[in-house]
Amino acid sequence: MIASAIRQLCAVSILCGAALSIAPEGVVKRVLEIVCSVVVISAVFQPLIGLDLTAYALELARTQELEAELEEQGTELNDRLNRLVIEERCGTYILDKAQELGVELSGVRVTARWSLEGCWLPWSAELTGEAGEEQRAELAGKIEAELGIPAERQQWSGDESTEG
Repeated sequence: MIASAIRQLCAVSILCGAALSIAPEGVVKRVLEIVCSVVVISAVFQPLIGLDLTAYALELARTQELEAELEEQGTELNDRLNRLVIEERCGTYILDKAQELGVELSGVRVTARWSLEGCWLPWSAELTGEAGEEQRAELAGKIEAELGIPAERQQWSGDESTEG
């Protein structure tokens, strides 16, 4: 519909321009200018006259619903990505602290939970590797002090790659 209206407007403009260029000077040309102006203005408003307002309102409502749905999906995806980034950074932090303490970890998995403050906070940690009780306690203390994950939510498992 829009493309057709644009083509119609272009055709009318070209026709009026051609008619005005060959019209003789004087009263005839002034009358032709007025007629061409009316014809061009009617070509501009023609698509608006045939506009179905109910269909337009329905399409507008559908577009607004789609916009709200996409915004909700974007917010959800952003929250998920924020959680994953926090979990990954906390895991990297634990691996760095373990390396500083001489603890060899083969894997760390941190789980974040949504807090009452409205943000993702580290909740638990699963550590895979071999370490003595003293090293585990020291690392657990650092994890609790820096990340806020208490020792009871830190689970250790032996390194499966060295077992058996």
